Amino acid sequence: MSMETLVRTDLGVEDGRERVEAIVYGRASKDRHMLMRSIDDQVSECKAWCRPLGWHVARVIKDANRSASQWRRKEREGFEEALALIESGKFGGFVTWEPSRAGRDLAFYVQLRAACQRAGVLYLTHGRVYDLSRSDDSFMMGFEFLRAEADANTMRERQLRTARRNAEKGRPHARIPYGYRRVYDERTGTLIRQEPDPHTGQIVKDAARDALAGATLWSVAMRLQDAGEPTPMKPWTESPRGWDTHTIRQVLQNPTIAGKRVYRDKVIGDADWEPLISWEDFQRLQRLFADPSRRTRNGGGAAAKTLMVHIARCHYCGRVLRRATIRRKDKADATKYKCSFRGCYKTMISQPGLDEYVQEVALEWFEQPANLARLTATDGDDWLTQTQAAEQQLASLQQRLDEAADQYAAGDLPLAMLTRVEQTLRPQIEQAQRAMVPPITDERILQLVTAADIRAAWAAMPLAEQRKIIKAVFDVRIQQTTNRGQNAFEPERVLITARV
Repeated sequence: MSMETLVRTDLGVEDGRERVEAIVYGRASKDRHMLMRSIDDQVSECKAWCRPLGWHVARVIKDANRSASQWRRKEREGFEEALALIESGKFGGFVTWEPSRAGRDLAFYVQLRAACQRAGVLYLTHGRVYDLSRSDDSFMMGFEFLRAEADANTMRERQLRTARRNAEKGRPHARIPYGYRRVYDERTGTLIRQEPDPHTGQIVKDAARDALAGATLWSVAMRLQDAGEPTPMKPWTESPRGWDTHTIRQVLQNPTIAGKRVYRDKVIGDADWEPLISWEDFQRLQRLFADPSRRTRNGGGAAAKTLMVHIARCHYCGRVLRRATIRRKDKADATKYKCSFRGCYKTMISQPGLDEYVQEVALEWFEQPANLARLTATDGDDWLTQTQAAEQQLASLQQRLDEAADQYAAGDLPLAMLTRVEQTLRPQIEQAQRAMVPPITDERILQLVTAADIRAAWAAMPLAEQRKIIKAVFDVRIQQTTNRGQNAFEPERVLITARV
């Protein structure tokens, strides 16, 4: 169909025109429940415009809950489909209720204009037909899309100002955090307050209490899953995965549960709602989550039968050691820990010898008054603030060391001076790195080291509890033997470092 055969009028029709196959596109940026009511209204009006023109609506495409601005977080699958259909050459018209439905970003107009020009497709919007191959129509539509983009920018600026004011006042904004509910004025719909939800708020309190008492996040998640509790996920999410450790961690890492206001991912002060847990308990939880010793290997299977299996690591490749039975002729079988990583295989050590040695070293360490004080001392300062300060100091020290190395490489610094700089900065770097390691918060460890008889308390513990304590407090690495063929246990090969 030649574009010149269509006269641009306010829905005027010229006799004898061939039928145009049209695509109708509707979009709504706020349609969280996917009801598409506003989109259906758009489509109905677009169809009404097509009838007097003699256009046949061959395809209707909808994008629900999709923004069309440059700050969109989701792709518009429907718009991409519409562009592909325009490019196919099987359609003669493209219809939207208004230009902003097609896009609030000038880049979308550039895409749409190029596709319509290549395929000879007319654009119907606001009840009027535009031929984008004509300079005047192309200019008018460019102005419309530019205005839609400006409207989007204005709305975003207004939203940012509102969010900032709410943050400064400690008021809630955006999505309701799990554990809370909001109370609105019945007449005006104005937000009155945010308050703890009696049911989900108690779930948050119980989860925090259990995690601080030493329960795994997996056990907390499975308790909620077995109880059939709905997750914090959005109700329109398809196939929710249910409760898991990631979900529990997200809830307990949100400062809002401690009555803090967050703005742009930073705590900026106290909120005007009641906290579910104290700020001190929240910080203890964050130290607990930051502890690398908690990164355990899950997935079921038989319970561990020995103390150091999957805890002791190869000193060379860093992988955990596995337990293996070594068959020997004319001798009793030997149980060993060995590195089974392909390409390494450097480490093997006696299982009974290592278990006994690590246990004795650990108990002696726990019995030292200085170590006991380090484990039981209350952390009155803000560990999160200390960590940030240590990170900044570490970055500054590392930068100074790198600059000295660059000067040496450029010939501007003698080797003796570089050595002195490195000897000065290295201890400070190591001290900053140690300051970033979270203190131990595990209740099991505190109960052990405060017992009247530590060795008796240790002996009364199940193996699983002993393993958790060893993993939380110590890093155990095994070096390669220098005496091949010798089966005796070699304690000098065992490197034990306290994490605190």
